[in-house]
Amino acid sequence: MKTIVALVDLSDLTFKVLKHAHSLATAFNSEVIILHVLAKVPVVVDVGIASPVVMQDPSPEAVHQQTEQLFEMRDSLIKFGVRASVEQLDDASVAAVLAETRRRNADLIILGSHHHSTIYHLLVGNVAADVLKGAHCPVLVVPNDEDVTEKR
Repeated sequence: MKTIVALVDLSDLTFKVLKHAHSLATAFNSEVIILHVLAKVPVVVDVGIASPVVMQDPSPEAVHQQTEQLFEMRDSLIKFGVRASVEQLDDASVAAVLAETRRRNADLIILGSHHHSTIYHLLVGNVAADVLKGAHCPVLVVPNDEDVTEKR
């Protein structure tokens, strides 16, 4: 196992994902690629009676802040002897993420799974499930610590 891709969304699960990536990278002398998608931001457009929500690119300030966080994560892994790098994608599609993992010759993908309701999954989707379906290599799904019964 030479290359581990850690998909992070900068949520509370990111630390757990990186902890698993660190453990496995140390055990197998692997490189960790921290992969983050620059997700679009929902913005309410006030046009009178109807106020639709449109998706916009994140602000340059938000991108800069996220990039700094990713570099801190990378530096922390490096400090503990793990070869690590950071990659950000502008395309938030699962297809783009999977294409990047193939391009990087990932031997393992690690990602977190948020416990959302069935309705949320129907409307928004489930990234973890979509990655599992399309991955070319093994996938380690790190569960959220929240009580699943609270979300249902």
